[in-house]
Amino acid sequence: MKQDSRRNRRAIAGAAVAILELRAIRRRWREADISEIILQSNLTCPLCGHSKIETMPVDACQWFYECEQCHALLRPRPGDCCVFCSYGNVPCPPVQAHGQGGCGQD
Repeated sequence: MKQDSRRNRRAIAGAAVAILELRAIRRRWREADISEIILQSNLTCPLCGHSKIETMPVDACQWFYECEQCHALLRPRPGDCCVFCSYGNVPCPPVQAHGQGGCGQD
């Protein structure tokens, strides 16, 4: 019983840390000059070459994208935070605003 209680406390503490990190990211985002942020990116599938202009989310990273032509599921390349940073012609809004690590990858 004590072991379950400890696990629960660790899980709650981990969730609290995640919430604080998310709040810090949002605070940094609000402080950025969003007038210069580009919200459209041309994603190009590395498998078939199909490209499409997509609107990027401003408050999160997009980790998956399905190519409309070949239906491949694209994931970020190692070191990139999202599919827009990996396969787009414009990096995601948090990276535009804060540089690498803008998506919470410090």
